[in-house]
Amino acid sequence: MKKLFATLLAVCSVIAVCAFAGCKDGNENVKRTQIDDQTSVIFTASNDVLTLDENTTVKDYLDALKAKGELSFEGSDSDYGFFLTSFDGKENQVISTSPYEGYSWMIYIDFTTLDGTIYATDYSVCEYEGKTLYSASYGVSGIPCVEGHTYAFVYEYYKY
Repeated sequence: MKKLFATLLAVCSVIAVCAFAGCKDGNENVKRTQIDDQTSVIFTASNDVLTLDENTTVKDYLDALKAKGELSFEGSDSDYGFFLTSFDGKENQVISTSPYEGYSWMIYIDFTTLDGTIYATDYSVCEYEGKTLYSASYGVSGIPCVEGHTYAFVYEYYKY
């Protein structure tokens, strides 16, 4: 599991540019968007869902949304933090381990650095409602959740 998690983190930095299209109506805190027939989960952090402070992580926010019944997800804790394995029943899928190939939930955020820490790179980006979202370098338990920032979970194909 540790090797798979490390592999998937590495994939985040090599995924090509993606594009969002065809918004569907969602509830007020989470928007789901179709991307090449795959599902994405997108939210803008708000104190209306959870009181945010300097210690709140994206994982904390996801837990609050899950408790409200606004989304479902599964995952597991590892030495690298919390690893997402599914959203709304759509699970990560490994097709091959040589080469590494499959589908996984990738995290995009609308900032690259915060308080001097690099949380994302501009190597792989998505556009959403006029915002550029960057491929995250950390998992959900390692990324701060900040009021007004946008977070996208994109189910993407990877191969390397």
